[in-house]
Amino acid sequence: MSEQARLLIVEDNEEIAQMLVLFLSSRGYKVSLAPDGATAMQSVREVLPNLLLLDVGLPDTDGYDLLTRFRRSPRTRYIPAIFLTQRNKKADRMAGLQLGADDYITKPFDLEELYLRVQNAVLRAQRESLNDPQTGLPTGRVAQEEVAAARGQAGRAIVEFRLRNANPFRDQYGILAGADLLRYSALLLSRVLNLLGTAEDFLGKLSEDVFVVVCGADKAELIYRTVVERFNHDVVQHYALGERLNADQVRVRNPAGETLILPVLKLDAARIQ
Repeated sequence: MSEQARLLIVEDNEEIAQMLVLFLSSRGYKVSLAPDGATAMQSVREVLPNLLLLDVGLPDTDGYDLLTRFRRSPRTRYIPAIFLTQRNKKADRMAGLQLGADDYITKPFDLEELYLRVQNAVLRAQRESLNDPQTGLPTGRVAQEEVAAARGQAGRAIVEFRLRNANPFRDQYGILAGADLLRYSALLLSRVLNLLGTAEDFLGKLSEDVFVVVCGADKAELIYRTVVERFNHDVVQHYALGERLNADQVRVRNPAGETLILPVLKLDAARIQ
């Protein structure tokens, strides 16, 4: 995997959960754990995973209901999901697949087979351009379809957020720093939407440095002003101490030891509806 895909395991059996965390982490995944549905919902609101591994029997809900809730929200409906459960009847498998699960694995399971199924689901989503591998956000045709569906809808706004000066930043600090910048931007947008928006709002990635939000028209200005102000205030954290010259420039040294003046990262917002 060129990018470390994020998995969220929703499992209340601590022994099974820890086994999965250790095994899948050793295979190169970044793994988070939620012991119940409420924790899973909160975790996904914070950071979108590239895949959900869901137990059906949870202490506060069942996996079927949890997946239904994820599939109803524009922000989470495209996350690949695999059920991992002791229920092995055909009716149970059919119920899970009808809800939109990508796979259904019964316990006890073979770890190597589980790994292959997880890998296939993640790679399939990437090939079909359903989710951006760096941020986990819906991208490609998925994002375009959500934007197209919102066009002309009364009471809905479409806002594009564009990173400026990202290429000079990548050239100086490298690909990994550029990926961290994208993840930070996605997390900031997600947190502001959680704070000011609703579950019906959509957050996606249109291209390498362009994000899109579909939200209520009455909240659009507050959302984009808050995002831009927070980004431009916190942008200093992406630079080494002492590099910042002013609000618009940084002084850095390239690998050859030459001093360069680079433009500071900015985030612009434009309401297109």
